Amino acid sequence: MSEEQPRGGTEEALERAGLVDMRPAYRKLLVRLKSSEPAAFQEASRRYREELEPAITGGDVDPLAVWLEYGMWIAGQFADGRTLAIDASGRARPFDPSMTLHAGTMILHVPEDDRQPATLLALPCAPSDPQRETAELLVG
Repeated sequence: MSEEQPRGGTEEALERAGLVDMRPAYRKLLVRLKSSEPAAFQEASRRYREELEPAITGGDVDPLAVWLEYGMWIAGQFADGRTLAIDASGRARPFDPSMTLHAGTMILHVPEDDRQPATLLALPCAPSDPQRETAELLVG
């Protein structure tokens, strides 16, 4: 039964935030990481087992914040950069997982090297036109 709580907690948090489940996208990033940076993949696996999973299972943290922090770390393994929250109007601001996440906010990791694509870390279930255009322009 305890295994069901983390999924429900994460799913409820995603629903409250109006976000698509990011875990499948993170798995794809992990597959890329495994083939390009095996040592970083091992660290990602360790972080999942020893940090993310226990934090969510404990139930005393916001699962969405924990997942986003994990996604930020993974994206950072591909490129140094900054993480931005994009609101429905398209306005960007720096993002930190400890911030209150407003419903429908898109989260992107934007590399310092503007020749590299951004990594989508959280996508609203119903992205606004400015969010969609931002993702098309930066994520590719």
